[in-house]
Amino acid sequence: MNTHVKLDANPNLSAEAEIRALVAEWSAALEARDTERLTVAYTEETVLYDAIPPWRTVGRAAIKAAWDSCMPHLPERFASRHDELDIKVFGEVALVHGLHRMVPEDGEHPCGMTHIRITSVFRRVNGRWQVEHEHVSVPFDPMTGQVAAITEV
Repeated sequence: MNTHVKLDANPNLSAEAEIRALVAEWSAALEARDTERLTVAYTEETVLYDAIPPWRTVGRAAIKAAWDSCMPHLPERFASRHDELDIKVFGEVALVHGLHRMVPEDGEHPCGMTHIRITSVFRRVNGRWQVEHEHVSVPFDPMTGQVAAITEV
């Protein structure tokens, strides 16, 4: 009986590993403040619903410009961390959701006050995973209109 399992025997497992590598590269690019690398998996058709204005951004160039405008407001050094990341692959489409948090080295910067919720839809085009749609949100208390920070996971 053969007890060896090939990693590529399950194509969904291989695709999940590819997407996890893309998420790790995205985090490394964010920590390096490299918006060119940060947006490499986005296309001119990618739609981003963000937690900050303009709320809806379309296309890699516009998403990169949004990140470029954010960089001066971020701390010089921080970690980019994903928690509760769930990846489901359905052939040429993948759904990714979980929590993301920037962890500032100084611990006091407001970017580290909460996890943000993320949902991304990837599509494989010509063998390459690309972001089709991304949604980023921060929960709020509808009674007060204030952010309901996610501090524990």
